[in-house]
Amino acid sequence: MNRSDGIDKLLAESDTAKIFFASLPDYVQGAVLKNGSRIYTEDELHRFAERTIREFH
Repeated sequence: MNRSDGIDKLLAESDTAKIFFASLPDYVQGAVLKNGSRIYTEDELHRFAERTIREFH
């Protein structure tokens, strides 16, 4: 499975996911893209971003 099956598809199909992703700090965006094959829904995107932010602070 590649990234296009997850985050790329989500960002292409959801304006709200795209806006949320764009609002994230660069390091969180990078982590999302690196793990994008496991992120299929907006809820998963939010949870992953929140978890990444907590880990770095």
